[in-house]
Amino acid sequence: MTNANSPLTAEQEQQLLRTYHELQDLAQACGVPAVRAAVKTALAELRTALDGQAVDFEYYPGQAGVFAA
Repeated sequence: MTNANSPLTAEQEQQLLRTYHELQDLAQACGVPAVRAAVKTALAELRTALDGQAVDFEYYPGQAGVFAA
């Protein structure tokens, strides 16, 4: 489901995608379980928001093109 009433600017989209990738890196590198869990929760929320705005992004790191027809 997309939110056509308030589309993101290109700059906002890029900033959110950078943040998404930074959170992925943090989730993989952090050794503190509570922090890692919080980061993974933030990633899930951000994925939902990006998907809702129809932003094209990689759900699974390292899997680019694997599911393409």
